[in-house]
Amino acid sequence: MSTLTLTLTDEQVDRYGLHVDSVTLDQLVDKIKTEVAREALRKCQLIAGEEGLSDLTMDDINAEIQAVRDAKNRR
Repeated sequence: MSTLTLTLTDEQVDRYGLHVDSVTLDQLVDKIKTEVAREALRKCQLIAGEEGLSDLTMDDINAEIQAVRDAKNRR
């Protein structure tokens, strides 16, 4: 087994939930992937709010889905 030492800021420790002395590479990768996914979700929510998409009702969403399906079936 090999050991790799990383230097992290307090903010990085908090952001990735690394409040332990040791993690495996797989655990670190999972924590980073989770944070990247959270950030992507936050950006999507921001864009949806800016574009008015967050105001869509379930009926609006279902109508959009049906319109795409209908257009696909007409080809």
